[in-house]
Amino acid sequence: MNNLKLFSIGLFALSAVGAQAQNQTNPGSFENKTPVTFLDSLKQTFVTYEKSNKIDELWMNELTNQDLFEEMYADVTSADTEQDVSYNLSTELLKERLARLNEKSPFNVVYNQTLENVIKSFLKNRSKSYERLMALSEYYFPMFEEHLEKYDLPLEIKYLAIVESALNPHAKSYVGATGLWQFMYATGKQYKLEVNSYVDERYDPIKATDAACQYFSNMYKIFGDWDLVLASYNTGPGNVTKAIRRSGGKKNYWNLRPYLHRETQGYLPAFYATMYIYEYHKEHGINPKKAPIAYFETDTVMVKKKLISTKFLIC
Repeated sequence: MNNLKLFSIGLFALSAVGAQAQNQTNPGSFENKTPVTFLDSLKQTFVTYEKSNKIDELWMNELTNQDLFEEMYADVTSADTEQDVSYNLSTELLKERLARLNEKSPFNVVYNQTLENVIKSFLKNRSKSYERLMALSEYYFPMFEEHLEKYDLPLEIKYLAIVESALNPHAKSYVGATGLWQFMYATGKQYKLEVNSYVDERYDPIKATDAACQYFSNMYKIFGDWDLVLASYNTGPGNVTKAIRRSGGKKNYWNLRPYLHRETQGYLPAFYATMYIYEYHKEHGINPKKAPIAYFETDTVMVKKKLISTKFLIC
């Protein structure tokens, strides 16, 4: 055994001498070489496809469009919902369709003149916008439905994100509401969305959707009515409670509507109009602007170190 140890030590020493001699005969062979990192080797495998890159760029621009958000924001906050709109849709047919929606929905889908005006206005003035929104919906709705189902919430709530942000994860209102679900700073913090100088999770579609679902679930425990839950999402539960008191204890949204803020007065009609258009878009000749080829796929990347000079778009 001792002889074997001596032989091993001698062999190691001989190898070291050989390596030293090689370095002396080839000075600088191990010096002045930039070490190849894993990221460098990975970059060498990248291939640039100009056509697909252009398609991705166009799709990213559409995902973060601002015009659809501004249109929807204007419709909710300033549109005259009491003005009659001329459009080829009979009141009787609309009543029948809304009744069918009401039969299969936990929401209180009922006809009234205000809702008819908003539906006709959207069909007349926003049909092209809804074609684009329906294409974006294919990207976001599966994720929305997954979270809504997790919290045992009505799947129709997915249409609220269209009213809130027109499905723009970078949307920001004039009062500071941010992201797909338009969280204000305080509400976002209340539902554990991190907001600081480096990160704003209100922009994160997945985390913001989960936080929104928690909000809807909590508000339903308080109000027990989905219309009031959505109204509270826009104006806050305190203002909904004030409206109930001012109305003399009424708890139906359409009865409370005159006692709510102007924006909230246009909020639920826009939600129901969006639901109607999605369910009956074929009957009105609205065809989603689908891409001729599949868009890029996304995945989750775990980041464990600080990244410098790197731009990421979460969508």
